[in-house]
Amino acid sequence: MSETSGAIAIVLARGGSKGLPGKNTADVAGKACIAWTLEQALNTGSVGRVVVSSDDACVLEIAREHGCEVIERPVELAHDTATIDDAARHAYEAVGAPDVPIVILYANVPVRPESLIDDAVRVLAETGCDSVQSYARVGKHHPWWTVRVGDDGQVRPWEGEVLYHNCFRRQDLPPAMVPDGGVIALTPTALMRRIGAPEGPHGFLGNDRRGVITEEGDVIDIDSRIDLLVADAVLRKTEEGTTEHTEHTERKSEKKVWVGREADLTHAIIGCAMRVHRELGPGLLESVYELCLLDELSREGFEVRNQVPCDVSYHGRTIGSGLRMDLVVEDRVVLEIKSVEGLKRVHFAQLMSYLKLSGKRLGLLMNFNEHTMMAGIKRISL
Repeated sequence: MSETSGAIAIVLARGGSKGLPGKNTADVAGKACIAWTLEQALNTGSVGRVVVSSDDACVLEIAREHGCEVIERPVELAHDTATIDDAARHAYEAVGAPDVPIVILYANVPVRPESLIDDAVRVLAETGCDSVQSYARVGKHHPWWTVRVGDDGQVRPWEGEVLYHNCFRRQDLPPAMVPDGGVIALTPTALMRRIGAPEGPHGFLGNDRRGVITEEGDVIDIDSRIDLLVADAVLRKTEEGTTEHTEHTERKSEKKVWVGREADLTHAIIGCAMRVHRELGPGLLESVYELCLLDELSREGFEVRNQVPCDVSYHGRTIGSGLRMDLVVEDRVVLEIKSVEGLKRVHFAQLMSYLKLSGKRLGLLMNFNEHTMMAGIKRISL
């Protein structure tokens, strides 16, 4: 296998999708979803060629605009039961089957670490293994905590006789990983099934399979509307940075001036937070919850700003401290967004400081990493 000409990246982008139709060309932070993957592949040092395999004319046009090679996928490889390795083999052979490392990328994964592709190709070359795949930690969705709930409501262990493996603290769980869809790097002999690997849907990964581990939120694989919303929020946050206020150009409701009681205002804000939590659930990044709550409040017609500077006054002089309040609603309520195991005294002190420095009287501390949103909301007033 030659390493001098760089790996060939094969981007798979099937047109049909039952979970989220049109996801590969859906708008994600101002770009078509596939565009993020194409740009990542084109800007990766270990990749020499980028090939896009799809049955979707729009996808192929976007690929051409980015200067990528395109392969029109035949109908028999474009249905929802066709395997990814069959599609990858078709594309690989269509471009001449070069003897170089192969990188398989999914068009519906717009978020992945900048170095992930290079890391996988490096491990493939250094170890001489058959394939390298990216894996994410399962976190609290651990197999030890998997159960069966019968028709009668009876809870039983998924396997064995002891519920939860008798383990009740997340930090005591043994490490467990799941493939996250970020990247697959493999040799031509593995992809073409020429090394005698076991039969089965993952036989194309060969015998010697290695992994690179990503962190929480590093890779986002879009299969649902919630995934799309999260990816959009993460990429917009990354693109715009934390030093600029987010401009919302899609507000469909007119601004309303809040003239009611503060209690009613906080009640409305909490309602918006509950809707965000109900749709996303716990376990995501604070930046995701911040932008989704910003969007929800804006759609309700509230005046809301995010990442609002909060300067320190010292001896009568204003000193730029770099402090920023997550959200300020109607210029009256400060929201501090958290996604932590549990609120601590330092979190309350932080919000209190923001209230004192900004001259605001009311704040809400919101921890989205709770089973119910109400359990994570604390009200602070001066």
